[in-house]
Parts: sequence; structure tokens; C-alpha cells
Amino acid sequence: MSHFFFGNASRLGGLFTNAASAVKSRPVVFNSATGFSLCGASDAVAQHVEGQLDIADSVSGSSSSENSASCATSRSLQTDNSVSATSPSEPKDVGFDYRRLLAAGAVGFFVGGFVYPRAYAKLDAIWHGSLFTTVLKKSIVEIATVGIFVNSLSMASRGLLVGRDADGVAEHVVREMPEVTLNDARVWLPYNMVAFSVIPIALRPATTAMMESCWQAYISLRSNDYKDEAKVTAGL
Repeated sequence: MSHFFFGNASRLGGLFTNAASAVKSRPVVFNSATGFSLCGASDAVAQHVEGQLDIADSVSGSSSSENSASCATSRSLQTDNSVSATSPSEPKDVGFDYRRLLAAGAVGFFVGGFVYPRAYAKLDAIWHGSLFTTVLKKSIVEIATVGIFVNSLSMASRGLLVGRDADGVAEHVVREMPEVTLNDARVWLPYNMVAFSVIPIALRPATTAMMESCWQAYISLRSNDYKDEAKVTAGL
């Protein structure tokens, strides 16, 4: 029994060693694949959340309409017809948007494989060490440069890749970015303080991608909130 346990543990340790070697030998492949998978998964979560919110809004709207119609039962036939004509239809099931998921994955592929590794390496080259002031400078600069660039790119790309009007996408991004940047500082400043001072640079793109998957779920919600803005075109 003990031989079986230690044998499996040894094989598992070997797998981790091989995986670590693969990460070091092919960092772009690993980081790109990680970014694609995590950002794609985050969009799936965001779509589920949006679906649940739409259902809740539909149920709430239907209940309100039913109450109004009940109070109007004693009115004239003309009023009844008017109420019937304005009654809301059943909530529309739009299904799962795979094109949107692939767009999110493409953004994650590019950001995780090419943007973050170079950005963190450059910041480490400019500011050496892990002193508090050094780490704080790097963290603030990362949010003010890489953060704004990636968030803008992510939101714009998601809109364009699913066929939205370019002008509408630009207006939406400009409208959303102040609040998104504020929340970016709230989320990423603490992480960057830890990342620049504790996490090894070789592992940092992977841990950043994990953080990014959660953050991109939020970005996905903000990117696709076009209820009163640009119309969706027929496609690219």
C-alpha cells in the first residue's frame, strides 16, 4: 500500500517537474494558452450572470404588469385593449454567445502571452528591488499605463469582434473607462504590491492571468452593457 502511494506521489511530482520545465522553455505558449482559457471562462461566467439578471428583471417586470392589469379589470373595453396591447412578452432566450466567448479568449491570448510578460519585465528593469517605495512606483505606473491600455483594448475588441458599430464601441469605452479605471486601482494596486515584491517573475504572468480571469468577468459585464447605446450590426 505504501509502495503504491509513494509511487504515485513520485509520478505526480515528475509531472509537476515536467510542467515547470515546459513553462520555462515555452513561456509564450503557456501564458497565451492560460490567458485564452481563463479569459474565455470568465466571459462564460459573465454571460451566466447577465442571463440571471435578465431573468430577474423580466420576472420583476411581469409581476408589476400583472398587478397593474389586475387593478384595471373594471375599466372600459378600450382601456382593457390598451393594457393588453402594452403587456410585455415572454423573456427572450438569446442563448449562449460563443462568438463573444472566443473574442474574450483572443484578448486573453494576446494579453497573457505578449503584453503582461513584457510589461512586467520592463517595469522590473526600470525599478530594481522590492522596497516599499519601489514596489509602489511600479504598481502605480502599471495601472496608469498597462492597466488603462489593456482595459481599453479588451472592451473595444470585445465590442468590435461581435459586430458592434465602431463609433458606438468608442463612445461606450470612453463612457465606461473612468469607473473601470477607479475599480482597477482598487483591485490591482494590492495585487501589484504583492506581485512585485513576492511572486517570482517567471510565475507572475500565470498569477496575473488568474487575477485577470476574475477581472475580465467584470470587464465582460461592462463591455457588453449596451442596453441604451450602440446597436449591434449584422456582423463583420
